[in-house]
Amino acid sequence: MKKSIITLLVITAIGFSSCTAEYKKEIERLQAVTDSLKEATVEKDTISMAYIRAFNEIQRNLDEIKMKERLITQISESDPELRKNREDEINRDIQAIYELLLKNKKMVEDLRNQVRKAGIKNSELEKMIDNLSAQIQLKDTQISQLKHDLTKKNVEIENLELNLAAMEALGQEKAAMIERQIIEKNTVWYIVGTKKYLEEKNIVAREGGFIGIGKSRKVSEEFDRSLFTMADLRDLKALPVFGKKARILTIHPAGSYSLSGEPTIDSLRILHPDDFWSASKYLVVMID
Repeated sequence: MKKSIITLLVITAIGFSSCTAEYKKEIERLQAVTDSLKEATVEKDTISMAYIRAFNEIQRNLDEIKMKERLITQISESDPELRKNREDEINRDIQAIYELLLKNKKMVEDLRNQVRKAGIKNSELEKMIDNLSAQIQLKDTQISQLKHDLTKKNVEIENLELNLAAMEALGQEKAAMIERQIIEKNTVWYIVGTKKYLEEKNIVAREGGFIGIGKSRKVSEEFDRSLFTMADLRDLKALPVFGKKARILTIHPAGSYSLSGEPTIDSLRILHPDDFWSASKYLVVMID
């Protein structure tokens, strides 16, 4: 098994190295690593295979980046009017390049973390990871220079100050915003209490209210949300009730939940969360 992995490591590297001087050095480093890993554990073999996959994909991404660079350069050297007409295409290619660079950077970081967590100390493997990282940084610098050259030729480049670090920060900010939106969308609040408790806390009122189920008890228009328990509707499957009787004062479709327990109602089970919380993100249960 180890022998086949070692052989695959070298063959795969050769297949993506195109016999350039830079890639020949990479092959030599790969061979050094495989020699040092001949007596390695299965865990080290896993790291080796992870490197193979990352190396191959990163090289494919770099090849695609080079292709896009050539196309941009060809357009930039064409007739000024044609060049101007293809600004959108240039900007799309530059955006695609940065996305590929970000993808490469994440793969290198993931591989580095995997090696660190596995506790593997191998100078040649670490050098190869550092080399991949250096290639990404070099390409970032080259793309920045390309953008600078394009502006000299009066090609309008969107987000001129954008580079790999800025793109990464933008991606993280966007991801954080999406996560906040998801959390907000799925956040719900619930409270279970006796009539006396709910009235004392101004959760339930005899008059007014915006939800209500009759003239006697209604959910107040104003209440202290901190009295409610906050939850994620994706995780909240049931909640304890423990009352002889239970009345749900907020609006929730009848078929979306069930009350269980005999003779005392011990829990409210949410059968269909999306339906249950469709009319109200608040749940008020009054027990006797």
